[in-house]
Amino acid sequence: MDLPTAPNGLSNPWNLGLHWGICSGPHCIIRDNLLKCGGCRAIVYCGTAHQKADRPRHKSSCNIVKDAREELAREEAALRAMPGDAFMPANPFETIRGRFWGFTPTRPYMRARFDLMSTLLNIRTGEAVEAALGHAVELVHLCRGDNLGVRSQVPALYLRLGRDQEAYDFIKWYSTTGSTSDYDWADTSLPFLDLHDEDVFEDFSGYVHDFFDLSFLVCITNLKIRLLLDLRVLERESKKPGNRNASYEKKMVWVREDATTDVMYKRRDIVERSDYKDLITDLERQVKKLVELVKKLNKHYFPALKTPDQYAAATPTAYTHGSPQEINLVFRHTWYTWSECPPAFDLVKKYAGI
Repeated sequence: MDLPTAPNGLSNPWNLGLHWGICSGPHCIIRDNLLKCGGCRAIVYCGTAHQKADRPRHKSSCNIVKDAREELAREEAALRAMPGDAFMPANPFETIRGRFWGFTPTRPYMRARFDLMSTLLNIRTGEAVEAALGHAVELVHLCRGDNLGVRSQVPALYLRLGRDQEAYDFIKWYSTTGSTSDYDWADTSLPFLDLHDEDVFEDFSGYVHDFFDLSFLVCITNLKIRLLLDLRVLERESKKPGNRNASYEKKMVWVREDATTDVMYKRRDIVERSDYKDLITDLERQVKKLVELVKKLNKHYFPALKTPDQYAAATPTAYTHGSPQEINLVFRHTWYTWSECPPAFDLVKKYAGI
């Protein structure tokens, strides 16, 4: 079965619900020679006819993103033009990268970039999510201390794009190096977000504590469920007549057709196994434990998944850990990781008993 190349360069659309790499015109399925909207640059069309047809729906969000992009450009130009003084050295993007928020003149720029990231996420396309992720990651690198609280949003954006391995590496860094009491966030010579290709099959529960980031924990749970789904696909297909001794290449056809993560592309050792039972059993155990940990950190999270409209419209407010108010924010960060992957959503509802 031939599948269209996914926008992230791999031969898998990830079986996710995010509209990505396809014309946003009415009922259009064209994927080639697409042109970005000149206003928001976060949605694509096959031509001007479909762009005009979609304009009434897209106009409002497009203008908001365009305005935010122009505001960011103004703030960046102003920041780069500032001479060095007692409040900030010259050339801040080179001289104080990693410590931005500690210098007051950088804050309007940081807020403008945060606002652009947020407005992009009102457009539900892969192009918009990918752009928002780029801004989020850069904000974290500009200010390691993350005064704007951006890092809690990053793993979910990776998951929405099918970049599960990067989501795991990001969370694990903050759960290990980034959680030590002696890590100096102002020392930009120290390693930062330098974990790559960590073992996503390991038991993560040992990193979770009473004040663990709930958005991180939900994303880890989501990722583990996707892994479980992918392993069940490999097990199911390998048991079919004629597939007992299937080659790696044949198994990768199953991955391309049905996988929900990018992990199997990097784990040939897993794909080539002759039996997946022990891995599946272990992942089922991990998922059960993670679901219980989510409930322990905030008992209101899983019930919120039953009434998404209520929480999607809720305005985040000040909160304490474990409170209903916390869910207003965490739901906003994580909801689409479930709704855009229906098999994972169905399975978490089963495990959570909702």
